[in-house]
Amino acid sequence: MLGKIVSFLKNRRIWWYEPKRAALHEQCPCCDYLSLPERGADLICPICFWEDDGQDLDNVDVPSGPNHAITLRQGRNNFHSFGACEKEMVKYVIPDHERSKFTHQPRHL
Repeated sequence: MLGKIVSFLKNRRIWWYEPKRAALHEQCPCCDYLSLPERGADLICPICFWEDDGQDLDNVDVPSGPNHAITLRQGRNNFHSFGACEKEMVKYVIPDHERSKFTHQPRHL
């Protein structure tokens, strides 16, 4: 049995997602930085660690499945409070001094 599992794992192909545009032109709905190559592709923002499922400011109070059922409003408030969409994600976001490499276009609810 173990031999079959090892054989399967050796022959398995790994598919890597590559965005259509490599440049960061899309605004994260949580932190408002232009940090995503495209919207709605479940990409994770390096600034706030929100997983973009396509939700935007027109649905701020709908729980987001990929983001542990927090709402976009909660994620935005968390980002303003401590720099990530959730406390557990603070250790994964890029440092504050690197944010200057990204364009920030703040929006208000």
